[in-house]
Parts: sequence; structure tokens; C-alpha cells
Amino acid sequence: MELYDCIHIESVSPSHRWQSDESHMKEHDHPLRKKYEDKAVGAGNGGMDFFLIHSFVEHTKKVERPPFEVYDAATWMAITPLSEKSIALGSQSQAIPDCTNGKWASSRNTFAMSDNY
Repeated sequence: MELYDCIHIESVSPSHRWQSDESHMKEHDHPLRKKYEDKAVGAGNGGMDFFLIHSFVEHTKKVERPPFEVYDAATWMAITPLSEKSIALGSQSQAIPDCTNGKWASSRNTFAMSDNY
């Protein structure tokens, strides 16, 4: 058992021991993840890329506001190249670009997965 495949849940796991996350994940996983698990395999970021794209498409088809904005997507997509640049520069910190020109501070936070599929 690798440490990255483990979980410890306060007052559930035996006294301060890491356990396999498999049983906990099957029991407590989000219903959407259970429903679309096979489609999400290999989609990137542990399947989360599938869920984000799927959510965007479903909201668009219903002419609803998606749970994330294009600005969120641009910020997420900047992380990989900024990480690569940081590594190339000896782990030097990199500024994350503000794609909203400061409007993020007053925008309504709508990020969340919906079960309305």
C-alpha cells in the first residue's frame, strides 16, 4: 500500500493509522463520480477534467450558467506552465495571472458540481 493511496479519517480510522482509501471512496464518493466513473477514466487530474467539461456542456445545453467561468478555466490552465517555469528557475515562485483584472474580488462564487444532470 502506497501512502498516496491512503486516507485517515478522524474518529473513523483505527488509532492514527493510514488505511487504504478504496473502501472509504466507494462508500463516500460523490454520486456523479459513481455514475460517470467509467467515462472519467484517463480524462486527466484523476478524472476531474471529465467532470468539469461534462458540467460545462450540460449547463450550456440547458442554457444555464456553468458552475465555473472562463476566467477560472484560464487560471487552472496556467498552473502547469507556471509550475514548469518555476522548476526551470530553481523553484522560484511565479505570479498567477489575474485574468479578471481584479473583478474576481466582487464576482459571485458559483463553483460547485451540481447533481442536476
